[in-house]
Amino acid sequence: MRAIRLHAFGPAENLTLEEVEDPRPGPGQVRITVRAAGVHLLDTALREGAQGPAPELSTLPTIPGREVAGVVESLGEGAPGSLLGTRVVVHLGFAPGGYAELAVADHARLHEIPGGLPCSGPAAGTSSSAGRARGCTTAPPTSSTASPSRCSRIRGSSG
Repeated sequence: MRAIRLHAFGPAENLTLEEVEDPRPGPGQVRITVRAAGVHLLDTALREGAQGPAPELSTLPTIPGREVAGVVESLGEGAPGSLLGTRVVVHLGFAPGGYAELAVADHARLHEIPGGLPCSGPAAGTSSSAGRARGCTTAPPTSSTASPSRCSRIRGSSG
């Protein structure tokens, strides 16, 4: 799969598009085909090397991103079968990995996207957590650098 990776803390120019192994869901987890990934203020601080509320600084290299919207495409042991094919939004917690074509999350953290809302764009990107989302970028990434035309500023979002 393709993913945006960070090998050195610093500016957005340190983010690179790479081919990496597909993540595998563990017990109680699901794998999501990512349609949108939130660009949260905390993600930008962590990219720059700030610890934030995390118990420790991210280990590099890492795939940033903690908020995703997409479709459940596979299940780990113990995850409910009814989730397959469900459109969801999720905050991944302290586990990064959202800036990718696929992401893994605990099934208990998922929130179903209502039928009338799109799976990508600002409406889906604001649903996963209260507060301070700064944008939403549609996956899969198609170039090696971020493009302002692929982002939407979201002010005053809430969950």
